[in-house]
This record gives sequence, structure tokens and C-alpha cells, in this order.
Amino acid sequence: MTILDKISNILPVGVFSVEFDDLIKKADDIMKKEKIKRVPVVENGKFIGVITERTLMEYSLRRIYDSGDEFGEIGYNKISDFQNILARDVFFVYPEDSVNKAMEIMTKKHIDYVVVVDWEKNLVGILTAIDVLMYLKSQFD
Repeated sequence: MTILDKISNILPVGVFSVEFDDLIKKADDIMKKEKIKRVPVVENGKFIGVITERTLMEYSLRRIYDSGDEFGEIGYNKISDFQNILARDVFFVYPEDSVNKAMEIMTKKHIDYVVVVDWEKNLVGILTAIDVLMYLKSQFD
């Protein structure tokens, strides 16, 4: 194995995601239960964005201080009602891309994950910097 290996060879199995029409609370519950920092959002199986733990905290704090809150508690609203919580300018790669390509993107863009999609933009998974580090460590064991 080398850093030229395909991303599909090191991608963790099983990705958690939420649908665009799911409640925001569902994304929050998944992050808490699975101890993850981000959840991809799909619509009809197609990747459309990511909800991050940080974005949820920021929006929750804003809603607390927003006296004109007509939507109620933010967690019980649909993701589609609060589209601004979606990070849509996410970098993605394909399963057949090399681990090296993912590392280059993460390094150049100062990010700690890339989304993995197929050619039709169906969600395949998320590759994190930790996944890459664990892979590199395995090369030295």
C-alpha cells in the first residue's frame, strides 16, 4: 500500500447521513451518539451539503438571543427550513482518487475532511484527516 492507493481502500465503512427534510435534531442526535463532528445531508440520495457540530452550536446560540423567533426550538425544525446551516462549499473526491489527492486537498485548503461521492454525486462517505493518519500509521507498523 502507498499514498497512491485508492480512497476506496481506506474509506471507513458506513456513513451516517440525514435527508434534507429531516429534523435538525436528527443530525444533532447522530453527532452526539456517534461522537462525530459532521453529518452529510442528502436529497434523493445525492449529496448536497454538510451540517457541522460548530454550525449547529452557532445557530442554536443565535436563536436563543433572537427575540423574534417564530420557528420555535431550532432542533425541531427541518433542515430545509434553515438551509444556511448547510456547508455547501465542501471539497469532494471520488473513491478511485488516490489517498495522496485527498491529502493534498486537505493540506492546501486547511481542512480536516473531504466528502467522497460517486460520479452521480451519490454520497459514498467522508474521509477525515484522522482516517488518513491511521492509514499512514498502518504503513509503518
